[in-house]
Amino acid sequence: MLIVNPIYDQAFKYMMDNEEIAKKVISIITEKKVVKIQPRPYEVKLMDKKRDIPLSRFDFKAIIEEESGEMVTILIEIQKSKHPDPIMRFRRYLGKNYIRKETIINEKGEEESVALPIHTIYILGYSIKEYDTPGILVNNQVIDATTKEEIPFKNEFIQLLTHPSYILQTTRLRPERRTKLEKFLAIFDQSKKADDDFLLQLDEDSDDVDVMSITRYLNRGTLDEYLLAQLELEEDVEEEFDKMEAQLAAALAREEEAQKQKEDARLKLAKAVKRMLSKGFTLDEIAEDLDLSTDEVKNLANN
Repeated sequence: MLIVNPIYDQAFKYMMDNEEIAKKVISIITEKKVVKIQPRPYEVKLMDKKRDIPLSRFDFKAIIEEESGEMVTILIEIQKSKHPDPIMRFRRYLGKNYIRKETIINEKGEEESVALPIHTIYILGYSIKEYDTPGILVNNQVIDATTKEEIPFKNEFIQLLTHPSYILQTTRLRPERRTKLEKFLAIFDQSKKADDDFLLQLDEDSDDVDVMSITRYLNRGTLDEYLLAQLELEEDVEEEFDKMEAQLAAALAREEEAQKQKEDARLKLAKAVKRMLSKGFTLDEIAEDLDLSTDEVKNLANN
């Protein structure tokens, strides 16, 4: 089945703009029943300062049902990066959410502006070398610091100042797709690229009903001419920036090598000056012999 590649920003946005699909995605990743999310993701457009191009992150205000049956409103922040070193960007966006308040309907049926617990999801198009797994859950625990025993309760203080984090590594996919999460992550399998990198050719339909719905929705995206044009433009921009960055890296490497050679030559010249001084040559004689000024010889002698 041919699908649009959700590692691309435009394809990911297409997927998360659909409320029902977004609910399934969040439920699969968090393993929580998402009862309701706001109609569209709160999409934040910011600029990649290195490349000067727009970046997107998605914030959802969601109502989830806990195992106890309690309904809880939380803020879910989803960020995705194809390139390494996004940590400061991730931290900056997270900090903004920590100081943000949301309007909810309280138990009295009245509107109230409150801070919400945060759950973060990071979808990475590269690997963190220390973790050989496609999915990582960092879940804040409450532990008695004196007995080291876990306290199975989190009050508002804990919930609003710490948060669970889900980290998905799309380059760590395993051949066997046993869990629901692994089956979902198959839609990010970059080894399945079609003729165009922004399209993936999956081998077969998933046997999981929710993942099948997501996959088929991404398949419908391949018939959307406007979306395909956006993906092609995104790919062209990425290729141009990759080419420019490679050229810049090569130029910097050449400059560093030239600087190194210059420094090596200076060190050799300094050794020659010191050796001549040790043999009784005067500064003027050394300057004349090496075609240098007397001041240059002095500097080399003191190097």
